[in-house]
Amino acid sequence: MSPEIDVKTLIEGKTINYQEAISRIRENRGKDLRVVLASGVFDIVHIGHIDYLTQAKSAGNLLFVGVETDEYARLSKGANRPFNPLEIRLAFLSALQPVNFVFGYDDIPICGGNPEIYIKRYRELNPDLLAVMSWNPLIDQKRDLANEAGIKLLAVNINRRNSTTNLLKMIGYE
Repeated sequence: MSPEIDVKTLIEGKTINYQEAISRIRENRGKDLRVVLASGVFDIVHIGHIDYLTQAKSAGNLLFVGVETDEYARLSKGANRPFNPLEIRLAFLSALQPVNFVFGYDDIPICGGNPEIYIKRYRELNPDLLAVMSWNPLIDQKRDLANEAGIKLLAVNINRRNSTTNLLKMIGYE
C-alpha cells in the first residue's frame, strides 16, 4: 500500500500568487540561486510538459511556473478551453517534482497582441532564464522580448510534441 499524499499541504506549499513569485524570485536570486521561469496554459498535463519542466529545472536551482488565466486559454485555444480551470491546473503542476513554485498570472496578454505585457512580466519577475520549447513557433519573438527585459532565453529541446489540443481531439472533446 502506498502512503497517502496530503494534496492540500503540497499545493499550499508550492502554489503562490504573482506578487509572491516576484518576491521569492528576488529573494532567491539574492542568494545566488539560478531561477528559471516556465510559462504556459498547461491545460492537461502530459509527458511533453513533464519533459519541458524537467529540462527547465535542470538549468537552474529553482523552477517557477507561471500559468495563464482561464480567459487567456479561451482566447488562445478556443471557446471550449480550458478543459481544467486554473485552480486544477495549479494543483496538477504543484504535484510535479521539478516544480518549486507555481502561480497564476494576473493579466491577460491577448494572443499576439501587446508584447509590452510580456516584457512587464519578465522585468517584474526577473528570473535568470526564461524556458521556451525549442519548437515553439514564437521562439524568436519570445527571445526578443526576454532580451529586452534583460533575461536569457533557454530553448528546451524535447522529443515529444504532444499537445493538449491533440489529446482533446483524440478523445473527441474538440
